[in-house]
Amino acid sequence: MSRLLVLMGSGETTPTMVTPHQRILAAVGEGPRVVLDTPYGFQENADELSARTVEYFAHNVGFDVEVASLRDAASAGEIAFEVVAARVAEAAWVFAGPGSPSYLARQWLATSLPDVLRARLLDTARPTAAVFASAAACTVGRLAIPVYELYKVGEPPHWRDGLDLLRPLGLDAIVVPHYDNTEGGTHDTSCCYIGERRLRILEAELDAGTWILGVDEHTAAVIDLETRELRVEGRGRVVLRVQGREHVVEAKDTITLDRVLEVVDELASARSAAQPGPTAAVRSGAQGGATAGGGGPEGGATAGGGEPEVGSATKDAFAQAVARGELLAAAEITAGVLAGAGIDGPARSEAVAQVAALARIAQAGLHEHRHLVAPHVEALLALRLAARAERRFADADAIRDGLVAAGIEVRDGDGATLWEFTDPLTDAVGQLDAPYRAGPAEELEGSRIAT
Repeated sequence: MSRLLVLMGSGETTPTMVTPHQRILAAVGEGPRVVLDTPYGFQENADELSARTVEYFAHNVGFDVEVASLRDAASAGEIAFEVVAARVAEAAWVFAGPGSPSYLARQWLATSLPDVLRARLLDTARPTAAVFASAAACTVGRLAIPVYELYKVGEPPHWRDGLDLLRPLGLDAIVVPHYDNTEGGTHDTSCCYIGERRLRILEAELDAGTWILGVDEHTAAVIDLETRELRVEGRGRVVLRVQGREHVVEAKDTITLDRVLEVVDELASARSAAQPGPTAAVRSGAQGGATAGGGGPEGGATAGGGEPEVGSATKDAFAQAVARGELLAAAEITAGVLAGAGIDGPARSEAVAQVAALARIAQAGLHEHRHLVAPHVEALLALRLAARAERRFADADAIRDGLVAAGIEVRDGDGATLWEFTDPLTDAVGQLDAPYRAGPAEELEGSRIAT
């Protein structure tokens, strides 16, 4: 007998996943097969999406399935909901897929459907398979990433309540599908479109013992509750992750659930060794791991009321922001550390204003100022060249003197005029250890005027 919980990263109705679907359906045998339309129930083309899903399983996978419709829990009558709940309870196979994680969780958490699904997975008397893909997979843990709100709407990183189907199975994991997404091209859309940076912020809010289960696209994490094994099907990987530290389970590999938990403990221990001492990197308003919003990561207080410490995730986020040149973002993290240290009221407001002012100055200092002044310098040198050609030497000298007064050294010779610029912010920025200087002829683009 098979009891399977299947988490798909994406591609749930593509040719890539036909074979995994066939294996899963064959494993549970005969019985009702139900597709739940809630994840996309708010979309105007919900009927079309349901029809496509039914057709995919019939023509591509070779199994007939039926739709159990629960698009809006608030408007569904009691009788209609009981019919859906009964069909899920009796089903040998249940499927929920793409759409909005937030919408799905909000609808189902207003009903007893999560309880029905938990009972179905824990029932050792009957075979069953619950397949959650893409948006639906996001909701399986006790917390869920509100993908649209973060990626499309621009809300600050925060968790929403999930269906909490994993903890009863002994897995306190948060599922992140689309883990290896690269659709962004020039920007990071991994980790279910929110990117590594925002996932690190969210990780800092998780309770100890809670971890991330990342599932690549066109990949299935098949959790066999009878054999207590996790096997990877499809073309990608499954990632066990604790506060940025990862263990990869490759395609076609199998790992026992006991080993999964050992790996999670090892990752947590490795992080603790790298950051000794009790720390808690949390954000303002974070309680019990779930928040409805908030700002950037903040430092946490040590146990026993000692000097507040800053968590490694916060330090990493700050270092990464600086490395990317996003100094205003780094300043936001610093402001969060102040709040985490208990600095509040007028003192914190003044400190935040001062840090912001320094960040703006530093952001400007990251520019290579020679490139900023070059167009103006060369326009003046062209005017000086014209003045010399017309034997207006007084005008030419006046232009040269003005440039020198502005820190521009001008040298004539070998049929060209060269110039050097000593950046006045060199020492302050600490990144430039010599004044800008014109080099050999092949390096003088933008630094010489032909004479």
